[in-house]
Amino acid sequence: MADRDDQMVLQFRDVLAETERLPAAALATYQRRLLEPLLRHARRNIPFYGSRLGPLFRGDDLDLDRWGDVAIVTRAEAQANIQGMTASAVPPHLGRMSPDETSGSTGRPLVFTTNHLQAVAARAMTDRLYRWWGFDGDRTLASFISRRKVPAPAPDGVTDHGWRTGWPSGIHHLIDMSADTDQQIDWLMRRRPDYLLAYSAALRPLAERLRERGLPVRLERIIGISNVLSAETRALCREVLGAPVVDVYGADEVGTIAIECARCGRYHIAAEAVHVEIVDEAGRPCGPGETGRVIVTPFYGYATAFIRYELGDYATVGDPSVDCPIKLPVLARIIGRFRNTFRLADGRIIYPLFSIAKLRTFVPMAQFQVVQTEPDAIEVRYVPLPGAGPADATGLEAFLRQELDPGFRVRPVAVAAIPRSASGKFEDFLSLVDRPQS
Repeated sequence: MADRDDQMVLQFRDVLAETERLPAAALATYQRRLLEPLLRHARRNIPFYGSRLGPLFRGDDLDLDRWGDVAIVTRAEAQANIQGMTASAVPPHLGRMSPDETSGSTGRPLVFTTNHLQAVAARAMTDRLYRWWGFDGDRTLASFISRRKVPAPAPDGVTDHGWRTGWPSGIHHLIDMSADTDQQIDWLMRRRPDYLLAYSAALRPLAERLRERGLPVRLERIIGISNVLSAETRALCREVLGAPVVDVYGADEVGTIAIECARCGRYHIAAEAVHVEIVDEAGRPCGPGETGRVIVTPFYGYATAFIRYELGDYATVGDPSVDCPIKLPVLARIIGRFRNTFRLADGRIIYPLFSIAKLRTFVPMAQFQVVQTEPDAIEVRYVPLPGAGPADATGLEAFLRQELDPGFRVRPVAVAAIPRSASGKFEDFLSLVDRPQS
């Protein structure tokens, strides 16, 4: 079965090398051919969508011009109705059905069902990343991985082979992402990989600690996943690890959504596997340069169907006129999760990016988390450096008012530890302010 799976991935890979260069009209036709059978399947076989897809159908005729009339599915709605969103069976060519779940970053994982062709598409999209960025499948990859995927406990982790389809000899070292930073560093020193895959949030503390310890860990490429990647983290990884970071945007229940382009630097949407919409708070499509909510429809998700599903993220639409040989639609920027964005009293939404090095001039910290507790109030929670004095509260407030918004009240709060999220990730920015329901 594995050989057959590999062959399917390689065939899909060859198709992607052609479809990624299609003009917009041809790509839209390609997507429609994938979307129509999914919608017909969902209407017939998935109870949740029986009436929900009603606006698209007149008898058996499908009118995609009314796509915007289909109600958006929120994450909370999916969690409450996941059984009704799941088919009892899928067409045979889509392969076996398997249970899966999201990382549960909010403390409420989403348990859903996948079908085998989704996994094939996901592997093909990953291979596209390797192809765009020149990853050599015969070399060594190290991954900080969730324990949900592969048991790889610290300090030694596990070793496998064949991390890139078609290259069976490539060594793959894996370690549980819950390993602390020093354990990660010691493990990397022993393994000496060429490439690293890690949550983007783990890269800055890794590079900072490496610099403190003065250790010679050098990489050729880094893949950052799951968290917003800051310019500061990119620069730090180049300085300390000698490697650029390739940013990938995706979700457990959807797969790869967009990949940073090695040519133009924007994020190309994986449009052959997922339909992506960026809409404003009223549900209207956003134009180039505008930021809105990310709505997705995976084309191969027949087991649990996510049709017009709101991920809980914001992204900015890219300019389609920028010249690039890859013609897939683009995002200019991934803003982040709702819970990691700050919503102001006037309705504005900001993502709190600023210089962490400058933050340290006001807060003597080993670790931090910036938390929006009210629309106009921020706490900077930090683990103090041993023997350090108190934070400069006045300077800190002036700095964050300048960087974020002049209306914020800011206070530093020393804590013994910064907790991880339910998925094991550290979140530098967190909002406790409820987002209004649309």
